[in-house]
Amino acid sequence: MTIIGAQPYLTGYANTGFAGSKTTPTSTADTSAQAKAANNATAAVNVTLSAEAQAQAALKAQTDTRGADTVVIEARAAIDSLLKAAKALSALKDGKATIDLGELDRRELYAIASGRGGKFPIEEQVVATLELKARRDQALAQPAANARITGDHAGLYNAALEHLEAAGLEEKATGQWAKDKAALIAGRDQAIARPGVAPTGIEGDPIAAYLKDVGAVVANPRTCDFGKVAADVRSVLDRQYATAVGDGMASDPDSGEIDFSRFDARSLAAISLNRDDLFSQHEVREAAAEIRARNGDAVRDSYQASGSSEDPSAFGEAMIARYAGMTDEERDASDWRPQLYDQMVKLQDMRSQLASFFARASGPGGGSSLLDYL
Repeated sequence: MTIIGAQPYLTGYANTGFAGSKTTPTSTADTSAQAKAANNATAAVNVTLSAEAQAQAALKAQTDTRGADTVVIEARAAIDSLLKAAKALSALKDGKATIDLGELDRRELYAIASGRGGKFPIEEQVVATLELKARRDQALAQPAANARITGDHAGLYNAALEHLEAAGLEEKATGQWAKDKAALIAGRDQAIARPGVAPTGIEGDPIAAYLKDVGAVVANPRTCDFGKVAADVRSVLDRQYATAVGDGMASDPDSGEIDFSRFDARSLAAISLNRDDLFSQHEVREAAAEIRARNGDAVRDSYQASGSSEDPSAFGEAMIARYAGMTDEERDASDWRPQLYDQMVKLQDMRSQLASFFARASGPGGGSSLLDYL
């Protein structure tokens, strides 16, 4: 099975909205703050690879001589060991990861995320998908920051290409990988031709989708205390109003169209939930509408992408991965409740059971009762 998300460059990873990161702490206070943020995060998916480790992982991917079956066997063994150590029956519990896949290499993660060999249930596919996405986000974080400050978008596209090229054989064999590479090359060429200007008009541009996903108005929005996110967003909105010049654009908190193009999902949630009463009713309504629009786009794009997939369960998997990648605040703001997650899992399990039933029924020695699977 293959998880197909709405966002390109995930190469089979789901569009989750999750941007995991881990940096080397510089002080005891920093370490404590990061630990607290990690405990507050919804998804227990952490990137544990340093820049040096990532470089070594890329080299390993290019020299890895293991057969695909061996990768699957080793990935299965690693998952079993992690589940045993965590005393967990599943990689997900109530939409939260129970295991950390940070020690697995990219080929193993891709084997799990794509469900190779039918060895990995959906919960494991989702957690592997989030880990792959988190590593991608970590690889692009610094080049993206540089691009925002210096306008060096070519460097950002180059970093994305380097990360893409570090994929294993199985990942590179997919049509999505080829599409991502073509889009990134087009973006890099455009960035070189127009220094300081962000590339536009590129179909399936992975970087454009990534920048919208992570936002650019709040530092570390996914790990920062939620109250701090709200306070930072308040300051950003006030500065934005002071410089608004377009017709109909908001110049105060109570009217006009608010530009949310650089706001990430958690920052939007801070406005919509308005827990500290920092935002006007107009801002709350506008943020809620933006959240609905983004969720609608993600659901529609995932559904359309699943239509071209050989795996009919791809859409359900993408939706479960999206839920698992949200913070608690993002779920509240989107009205994605635990009951919705439970229903998605039940429907996905039913789909898998039906697929298994019909596969057996049509094969040698068929004739099992459908009730056996229900």
